[in-house]
Amino acid sequence: MPILPMLYQLPEELMQEVLERLGQSDLRSLQLVSRWAYAIAAPLRWREVELVDCRTQYEDGFDDHDDTPLIKVLLTLARKPELAACVQVLTHRCHLPPPSIFQELPQMPLASQTLSADPRTISLIRHAVRNMVKLHTLHIILGHPNLNDALLRCCFDKRRTKINPVRRLWLENCRVDKGCALSLNSHPPGLPLELDFSGVESVRFRRLPLSFGTYNHDDFVYSRGSLNGVSRKLEDGAGSTYRTTVNLLVSEQSAGASQLDWRDNHQTSVYTGDANPAPSVVSPLSALFKEANLYDRRIWEALSASGYLLPHDMPLLETGQLPSNVLRSETAYRGEWLGLLPQHLEEQVLHAFGEQRETLRLPQTVSLLCNSASSTLRSLTFDWVLIDPSFSHETATQSHWIRVFSGLFSLRLPHLRAFQLRNAVVADTKLPYDLFLLDHAGLNTRSRRHFIGLHGQPEQIQRLDTMCLEFMEAHGNLQCLAWPMEHFFSESGTTASADIAPRVSAVIDTLGRTLVDLRVDAMYSDIGEFQSDTSDSQSHSVARRRRRRFIERFASKMTKLTSIKIEGGVPRDERREIIRALHACPLEKIVLIGVTSTLGNTWGERGEDLGEPASHLRVPRLQGEDKEAVWKYGPAKPEDILPDFAFEANYGWPAGPPMLNVIAAHHASTVTELKFCGYQGAPALFAPTPLTTPLLSALKHFHNLERLVISLWFSTHFEGSPRDLDVISYWLNSRSPASTALVRVTDEEPEGWEKELKTKYAPDVLARRITSFLGPLLSEQAKARRGGVNVRASFCLGSYGGIFDVDLNVGRGALADVCLGFKGPREELEPERRRTKLDDRRWF
Repeated sequence: MPILPMLYQLPEELMQEVLERLGQSDLRSLQLVSRWAYAIAAPLRWREVELVDCRTQYEDGFDDHDDTPLIKVLLTLARKPELAACVQVLTHRCHLPPPSIFQELPQMPLASQTLSADPRTISLIRHAVRNMVKLHTLHIILGHPNLNDALLRCCFDKRRTKINPVRRLWLENCRVDKGCALSLNSHPPGLPLELDFSGVESVRFRRLPLSFGTYNHDDFVYSRGSLNGVSRKLEDGAGSTYRTTVNLLVSEQSAGASQLDWRDNHQTSVYTGDANPAPSVVSPLSALFKEANLYDRRIWEALSASGYLLPHDMPLLETGQLPSNVLRSETAYRGEWLGLLPQHLEEQVLHAFGEQRETLRLPQTVSLLCNSASSTLRSLTFDWVLIDPSFSHETATQSHWIRVFSGLFSLRLPHLRAFQLRNAVVADTKLPYDLFLLDHAGLNTRSRRHFIGLHGQPEQIQRLDTMCLEFMEAHGNLQCLAWPMEHFFSESGTTASADIAPRVSAVIDTLGRTLVDLRVDAMYSDIGEFQSDTSDSQSHSVARRRRRRFIERFASKMTKLTSIKIEGGVPRDERREIIRALHACPLEKIVLIGVTSTLGNTWGERGEDLGEPASHLRVPRLQGEDKEAVWKYGPAKPEDILPDFAFEANYGWPAGPPMLNVIAAHHASTVTELKFCGYQGAPALFAPTPLTTPLLSALKHFHNLERLVISLWFSTHFEGSPRDLDVISYWLNSRSPASTALVRVTDEEPEGWEKELKTKYAPDVLARRITSFLGPLLSEQAKARRGGVNVRASFCLGSYGGIFDVDLNVGRGALADVCLGFKGPREELEPERRRTKLDDRRWF
């Protein structure tokens, strides 16, 4: 019997359950079958919409940021309100991989002037968003600046939010200075001037350059294509690199200053009439936007020829009625985006195109955005944002920053349940040196050099001194808190200052009753984390005292936590003491992330026990485990390790139980999810050292375990050289239906490296190997449950540290453990994995 007639007979709830499991391509096919199928498939097909550009090759060059795909989507939504009304989640992202936060993001202001600058595209955003009456979530991830502004100003138009408020906002790898400005005097493309963020319940600022400082001459931005831009090699997020075209930031900024001189020497007639004036009157800004205007003209001509029509109320944007290139370029030019410009440009550009320039810096805009949403905001997250002002010695910059922090911690958000600030990655993400959540800010003589702009401002100093504490006092219902471990308390003394001690104790007691999710971090170290911090240097001893005060004064007071995450350069003994300090909490999820394996070093001192080459890793700094203690305590039962327990911090790493045994002793009965990330010293999949089994033996005590994420390691050396890129290419090709790289043209058995690939690194071989490696270590009860234990084995490959995951379910078979299904290996940017990461992000 045909399936389609059977679908008619299903109850609506069951019908939705069936359709929810279909992918976008399946829904697209289903909606073409019949009118009835269209009616049930279209709402799901258009529930989530992505606006993504592409790269297009022409005979005379290539457009690295062709907007054709996203324009087609916008045209459909603008002309068909019934489809736009189905949109609930809208995502705009560039097709390029996001910049590496370690090497690239600090050099990328994300202020590309020439991307998506065509007024027709901006106007289409306005028409399409107007029809999205059910939109509740907006993601912008490495979006094009002009589209960022258009989406934000249209989604949060004051006239719209009263009727259809967007509830969740995710901003990542983008600049949104003008897009988030609550009020503008004018906007040349005609976007809304008044914004209102009331109704927003969750905001995540992720990897944004929230900085005021001057940018360097080698900072760069993405450019449109090959005619003007310079090709540059960037990381592709999969262990290798790719090439794209960029412009130097200073060259885009200089064009505005040069335009002033050009204006004085030409007649105003060049601002009207022919959209393509003679070369003799090409202005600096016209030259900057020449490529963008050329490619946009091609895009719209191709769309028109293909039958794509503009909405009926956009007559002034037909190709033949566009303003001249000079006027278009000046309208599109954004002037100064990025806080303080280099001195030689600041005065020249400042008054050039004033009505189009941002009047507020992005950090100030962020505070105003949150304040506008204060009546509804439930979750506020700053996730690895570039904020550190300590490298700037300019009084103006420091003063700006003081006002920003003062504005942020002056917010009062009555419904706030999650407040997160994570900053463990690079120096640019550090908090100001003496800013503490539960202590006096160190704005005294010792640290005032960090706040130059406050000299002679005693009232401002007093206001900042306890602003974080006042913020915590005002938000007594927090359930999730993320904060740098070294910025809870200062290093001086063992208790809070007498004047604030009762207040601090009251806040900690309240959080002890309300917090269910706690996340702490410390700055990553390239060489990895040691077992214990024994350094005598002043900076290390200060940071160490601060971290340990957090453990003894804060972590030990928590009683309700179900989730703990410890990330970055936290020594292993301090991680262990946090776990011990939380002995009274019913922990269900434990996450430990570092550079070195957070469970212990299976490779031995300086990697001497590892049987495979690892010359590219920093194994000389690896500390060995006490092997006798590991073999003694590894197989022990949790109750035998801690028969009687009362928490008292005990640092160092004496001969005792391994990390996993400590976790099991306190939390095995409640834990359902474990995550251990760190590749140096991680268990070697193909050549495990003898110490691996006792270090992991305690896994068998986690009977309620549902999910395990663990870093594993393997060597790709073959005939004396590493073959990481070959393995990565093999994985990517193996899942691509269009690839012919795996086709053999002979009937001979594979030999050499090809045989090694198929018999060792093939996805199904890896899944079986992971199952046979980890399966025997897992709890028999956990594996016996329906679906078994979900395991994610994570590998780091490539010259640029690409992370690849194999997801599988390990179940208990009649004779041996079985793999119940697997996916991968998948890199972080693989479409399904990226989508899942967005959907499953907690507290968003």
